[in-house]
Amino acid sequence: MPRILCLDYGERRSGVAISDETRTIAQSLATITHNSETELCSTISRLIKEYDVDLIVIGLPLSLSGKPSTRSEKVRAFAARLAKKVHLPVELFDERLSTNQAEEVYAEVYGRPYRRYHPHRQAPASPLDRIAATIVLKDYLEFIRRTRTVPPKL
Repeated sequence: MPRILCLDYGERRSGVAISDETRTIAQSLATITHNSETELCSTISRLIKEYDVDLIVIGLPLSLSGKPSTRSEKVRAFAARLAKKVHLPVELFDERLSTNQAEEVYAEVYGRPYRRYHPHRQAPASPLDRIAATIVLKDYLEFIRRTRTVPPKL
């Protein structure tokens, strides 16, 4: 069975997670550092072929109240462009608090909180991006198992 690829989309870095073939387990894959949307889409296209992907899920940033934001609209627009470029369905799925959960996972694994780098220095690819993508994909897979349907478009 083809896999599901999940993105925690960012303008410079995007976390990526992938499901297993049975679509029950979410696995962290990578953090993609990119200078352009074209570069990101090219990397995603390569991953689609490499992992036999037939669905892409992108975390949709909503406010805590569930309302869309300016950032939500940017993600929606990117998702539409990506779907046209890769010719696959792209679903948006609520990612509220996934970064907070990713920070908790990081602290639990490494025994210390993640240290953000100074904004004027070149920061290495953050593991939080791919951890957040994994959390979003895990939540998506649980939603699918619970409902046995594709979630409504947000």
